[in-house]
Amino acid sequence: MSAERPAPGDVIVGEQYYILASEVAADQPKLVLKHDEAFLVATRRGDLPNMADSEFGFYVDGTRFLRQLELRVHGHRPIVLNAGVSEDAMQASIDLTNPDVPLTPHVVLPGRSLRIARRLTVHAGQLYQLLLVESFTREAHDLTLTLAFAADFVDVFEVRGHPRERRGEFLPPRAEPAGIRLGYRGLDDIVRTTTLSFTPVPDHVDAVGAEFHLTLAPGGSLEITVAVSAATEPGSAPRPVGYGEALRRRRAVVDGLDRDAAEVRCDHDLFAVWVARSRRDLHLLLTETPQGVVPYAGIPWYVAPFGRDALITAMQVLPFEPRLAAGTLRFLARHVGEVDDDFTDQEPGKIIHELRRGEMANCREIPFIPYYGSVDAPPLFLMLLAEYWTWTADETLLRELWPTAERVLAWMLKAADRADGYLTYRRRSPRGLVNQGWKDAQDAIMHADGHLAEAPIALAEVQGYQYAALRGAADLADVLGLKERAPALRERARRLRERFEADFWLPDQAYYAMALDRDRRPCRVISSNPGHLLWTRLVSDSRASIVARRLMADDMFTGWGVRTLASGERLYNPMSYHNGSVWPHDTAIAGVGMRRYGLGDPFLTLATGLFEAVLQFENMRMPELFCGFPRVDGYGPTQYPVACAPQAWAAGVVFMLINAMLGLVPDAADNQLTLNRPRLPPWLSWIELRGLTLRTSRMSLRASQGHDGAAIEMLSRQGDAELVVRR
Repeated sequence: MSAERPAPGDVIVGEQYYILASEVAADQPKLVLKHDEAFLVATRRGDLPNMADSEFGFYVDGTRFLRQLELRVHGHRPIVLNAGVSEDAMQASIDLTNPDVPLTPHVVLPGRSLRIARRLTVHAGQLYQLLLVESFTREAHDLTLTLAFAADFVDVFEVRGHPRERRGEFLPPRAEPAGIRLGYRGLDDIVRTTTLSFTPVPDHVDAVGAEFHLTLAPGGSLEITVAVSAATEPGSAPRPVGYGEALRRRRAVVDGLDRDAAEVRCDHDLFAVWVARSRRDLHLLLTETPQGVVPYAGIPWYVAPFGRDALITAMQVLPFEPRLAAGTLRFLARHVGEVDDDFTDQEPGKIIHELRRGEMANCREIPFIPYYGSVDAPPLFLMLLAEYWTWTADETLLRELWPTAERVLAWMLKAADRADGYLTYRRRSPRGLVNQGWKDAQDAIMHADGHLAEAPIALAEVQGYQYAALRGAADLADVLGLKERAPALRERARRLRERFEADFWLPDQAYYAMALDRDRRPCRVISSNPGHLLWTRLVSDSRASIVARRLMADDMFTGWGVRTLASGERLYNPMSYHNGSVWPHDTAIAGVGMRRYGLGDPFLTLATGLFEAVLQFENMRMPELFCGFPRVDGYGPTQYPVACAPQAWAAGVVFMLINAMLGLVPDAADNQLTLNRPRLPPWLSWIELRGLTLRTSRMSLRASQGHDGAAIEMLSRQGDAELVVRR
């Protein structure tokens, strides 16, 4: 049964997984930290404020284990002097001071007499806080320092605005030797506990706060540490290891990632900052699984494995950090679809869309257990596996994953055979997603008159993914000696290309339709979707140039990036999620696609627009998306109020652009790396890649501005890989 569709002009706010924007919290600067399944969203003061309808909190496995943690000095909020997350993204560093504080009727602690250094880090399901209080007064003072706290144990989907008819029960608080334990028994019959441990032991602690009575000598200092441990069964909370040890263990993981990664150097300081910030954000979002590291999608709403997001992110950074691709492929192979199941939109051979572990997932109030409603994750899986082979020639992993690839390929061929060769989607789950491509908002796929397309829907970009997946699978079949498979797959790709040109091309608009609806009627709207066709090389050279020109027109290109929907379309809204906003990864995919067709000028224009946009965002952190208003001199891009930041494929954008600037074309099987017409933007004089890995060789190279594109110099090489430069 198809979903009921609103009439043109209706505003869709009640869709199941809409993220509500808090009028108070949305515009507040935030500090975010993450380690594996745990993450923190705090204010610049380092607090988790007692604020309704906000995302502030400490979360583990999709549950908010701490809703409030607020510091007061003698009943007053400290003043922020400085706040930020360290360059390595391992800890939040906040420096605070006191306002004028009346201690007694006749004694006042003058403002700025104390420095309170507040440090926060997250490790192994625990939140650690270090408070160093320093006195700069000439007299001793007796102070009261309090930490108010509360735990609500809500599922992250509740925080996003998803209502629940009923919840579990809170358990009586339990005193601990150095703190207190708060508990909740969910409707899934799992007991979740939050244990707060303090050093030194507070003078008073109860279910709502801890109180310390301090005597500070002139020039004196003292230290307080707080460890917040989240657990899902009684007694399962790990023993706190101390702030310094937790930080050391966190840094050891990142140091290992950095050692394995290719280093990027350049002459442009701000571009270097963007690269460094993106790498730190990417490493922050990585989660260690039994199958290897996997990039989670984004903080705060998508701290979970997402098939599509992880696959695209791994492709973006594959030349620089191939271990992400290996971990992602193995993890997704572990969770490949086994059975037909309507509730989860699962079919044998499908790749997951999303996997959640919270109470609502356990109670099947949401279908993400895991959920398979993604039409593009299966071909993207095959694309990544094929691309991973071109960089590594890792036959061991290829043979390990080929049985899964065969199952994914079988799903893709069977699904396409049901729909005239196209990959289509139609949800079966009553709680599933109506739209199952990357634009998955309920109103994202429409006709020109504003009516929403009816399923089954064939998205333009997904056919491009299918085309690339067929060709990639054919290449892998050749490698494995399956010679009978490869010609059939290539022939199928050729027929898909012919059929697509006939069905999706709109002669009167000289552009491709966004999608075909259930009646095979084209959605005749101008959108960013065809930009992905350039990335997958589905279209001819002549039409690629036409698509590129259309994407660069004023109704699509804002000056910062490409809109998801042209400004003249009926449902255009520059502040919407998918109908006129700018998604950096979407723009980068279009730009890289232009580069693949030799269209260097528009590619560099888009790369420059994205670079100039990220300069305007806090900490040069590229967000998930931003609003699609036209660029105005003297002003930065308009922020989207509930965008994830950091977000994985937004962090991957800069690496995707560097790859395209240099025109990297790997052939690990032949031990050869080709740089195809390398070209740098005019604001970048040189860039170096150090420790770039091809098969078993590591090389370092420099690209510099030249008369005809970029000049390439090999700086060093370990191994016998050959470097070829094509002009």
